[in-house]
Amino acid sequence: MNCGRGNVGMGLLVGLIIAAGAASQAAAARAPGAKAAAAQAPAAESLPLVEQQIVAAKDAKARKDLETRAIETLKGDAPRADKERACRILKIIGTADAVPALAALLPNAELSHMARFALESMPCPEAGKGLREAIAKASGQAKVGVINSVGVREDAAAVGDLAGLLKDADREVAAAAAYALGRAGTPEAAAALADFRAKAPKDLQAAAADASLTAAERLLRQGKADEAARIYQELGAQNCPAHVRAAALAGLVKARPTEATQRLLEALGGSDPLLCGQAAQIISTLPGAEVTRTFAGSLSKLPPAAQAALVRALAARKDPAARSAVLEAARSADKGVRLAAVAAMGTVGSAAEVPMLVNLTASDEKDLATAAQASLLLVSGEGVNEALAAAMKDAAPAVRAQLLDAMAARNAKSCAATVVRSLGDSDASVRASALKALAVLGGKPEMAAALEVLKAAKDATEQSAARDAVLAMSSRAKEDVLPQVLAAMQGADAQARGALLGALGRIGGEKALAAVRAAGADKDDPVKDEAVRVLSDWPDAAAAPCLLELARTAAKQSHQVLGLRGYVRLAGQETSADTKARMLTEALELARRPDEKKLVLGAWGGVPTAEALKVVMKYLDDTATKAEAATAAVAIAGKLGSADKALVADAMKKVLDGTRDAKTRKEAQKVLSDPGK
Repeated sequence: MNCGRGNVGMGLLVGLIIAAGAASQAAAARAPGAKAAAAQAPAAESLPLVEQQIVAAKDAKARKDLETRAIETLKGDAPRADKERACRILKIIGTADAVPALAALLPNAELSHMARFALESMPCPEAGKGLREAIAKASGQAKVGVINSVGVREDAAAVGDLAGLLKDADREVAAAAAYALGRAGTPEAAAALADFRAKAPKDLQAAAADASLTAAERLLRQGKADEAARIYQELGAQNCPAHVRAAALAGLVKARPTEATQRLLEALGGSDPLLCGQAAQIISTLPGAEVTRTFAGSLSKLPPAAQAALVRALAARKDPAARSAVLEAARSADKGVRLAAVAAMGTVGSAAEVPMLVNLTASDEKDLATAAQASLLLVSGEGVNEALAAAMKDAAPAVRAQLLDAMAARNAKSCAATVVRSLGDSDASVRASALKALAVLGGKPEMAAALEVLKAAKDATEQSAARDAVLAMSSRAKEDVLPQVLAAMQGADAQARGALLGALGRIGGEKALAAVRAAGADKDDPVKDEAVRVLSDWPDAAAAPCLLELARTAAKQSHQVLGLRGYVRLAGQETSADTKARMLTEALELARRPDEKKLVLGAWGGVPTAEALKVVMKYLDDTATKAEAATAAVAIAGKLGSADKALVADAMKKVLDGTRDAKTRKEAQKVLSDPGK
C-alpha cells in the first residue's frame, strides 16, 4: 500500500523536510518523558545532503530507488549517521514498504527517536500499526517515546493497548499512555481515562486530568458535545488542579452554549476565586450585544467580588449597553466594585459621565482618582471633549491642570480655545499645563497667544514651556505661522529672539533662512550664537553657502566648528556623488583640528568612488586620524566595482598594516578576499 507521497513536488519536499523535523520535535517536547527521550536523541544530521538526494529523485522511479536504498541502509550495518539520514529521507518519501525497517528500529535506544520521527507523519495505516506493535517490544525511554508517537498520530486503534498501560509500574509509561489516550479522543479513550482518574496514584492524577481535557476537546471537535460536556462536568466537580477546573468551565460553555449564562453566573457567584476570574474572562470574549445586556442585568445580584470581576469583563467588551449597570456599580458601597466601575467608564461611558469622573480625580482615595484620570483619557463619543472643556469652569486648579493634560492626551483640537484661555489662568500649574497642551493642539490660530506668553514670560520655567509650544506649533504649521514669528522678533528680548530663531529653523524656507542669517549680526552675543546653531541644523542645502562661509571666516572658533559640522552634515545628505565629493573636499581643506578631520573623513566613507578612496588613504599615516581613515577606506572599497580591484587591494593591505582594530581588520580582509562584492 502506498503512503501517498509519490506526487509531492520536489520544491515542496525540500521545505517539508525542515518543517516536519521542527513539528516532530515540538510535539515530542510536550509529551511525557520528553526531556529524557531528548537526552538520548542523536544529534541532528545536517540536512543539505538529504535535500540533495531527494531533489535529485525527480520522478517516481528515482524516488522509489532512493527509498529502497534508504531501507537497505536501515537493515544493514551502516553507521548511525547514515541510518539517521535514511530516516529523514523516508519521512518525506517513504511508503508502506519502509515501515518494517523503521519499526524494527523502534526498540533501539539510539535510533528509536529517528524512526519515530519518520513514522509519526506517514499517512499509511501500516505506520500506525508498526508503532502500536512496537509498544510491547520497546522498554524504558524508547517505550515512552513510541507511546508519545502513537499519541501524535491520534491513533484510535491503539486505545485498547494504551488503556492497559495506564496500570504500568513505570510512571512515565502510564503518563505517556494517558497523554496518547487523550489525543485519540474517542468515547472509549475517554471512558478509560475516567476510570484512571478515579484510581490513579497521586503523582499521576494531574496527568489523568490533563489527558481527559484533551479527550474532551477532541470529542467536541468531532461534534460529540454531550460526551465532551460530561467530561468537563466531571473535571469541574472533582478535586482537580486549578487550571483543569478553569479549562473545564471554558470547555463546558462551548459544549453546552444554551446553559452558558447560568453556568458562568454560578461560577461568578461561587466561592472559588479562580473560577470567578475564569468566568469573567470568558464573558469578556463572548460575542453579541445580547450577552452584554444579559450579564449587565445580573450585576447587582452578585456578591461584591463577583461584581468587580464582572464589571472588568464588561469593560473589556467595550459595549455601551453596559453603561447603566456600570454607572450603578460606581455608586456601590464596596470600594472594589466602585474602583472597577470607574475604570470601566473609560470603555463604556459617555460624555454624561465626564462630570462624575472629573469630580473623582480630586478624590482623597488615590486609586479612585487615578482610575478616573485614566477613564477621562479613554472615554469616547460625541461631546466628550466639549464636556471636558465645560468642566474647567468650576474645577479646582489641580483638576484644571489635569483636564488640560487630558485634552492634550486625547488630541482634543476642539478644545484649543479653552487651552488658550487657560494661558491667563491665575494658577502657575494650570498655565504650565496649558502651554504643554498648546504644544500638542495648537496651530496658526493659537500661535499669537503662545508668542505673547513667550515674549512676556519672566519666569525661566514658563519661558521654556512657551518656547517648546512655539517650536512644536512651528514644526506643524510651517510657513503658515512664519509672518507671526517674524513679527514677534521685533521688540523681543534676547532670550525670546533666541527661541524664535529656533522656530524659524523648524519652519524652514527662504524667508526664514534670511532672518536667521541676519540674526548672525545681532547686537547680543547669545542671539548670534543661537543663529549659528540654528544654521548648523538647517534642514536643507540652502544653508550650505552660509555654513561654508562660517567655517572659513567666523571670528569665533565655536562658530567655525558649527559651520563646518553643519556643512559636512548637508554634504552627507547629497545624492550626487560628485556634489558630495566637492563639498567634502572643501570641508577637508577647512578642517584644522583632528576632531574636525575625523568628522569629514567619516563622511567620505559615503562616497563610493576611487577618488574618494585615494583621498582618505592619505590620512592613514596620521596617528590622529588613521582609525577614521581606515574605517572610511573599508566602507568605500566595499562599494567599488571590480574595475578598481588593484586600487582596492593596495588600500586594504595598507589598512591591515596600519590598524589594530579587530572589526576594521575583519572588514578589510573580507574586501581584500572578495573585492567588488
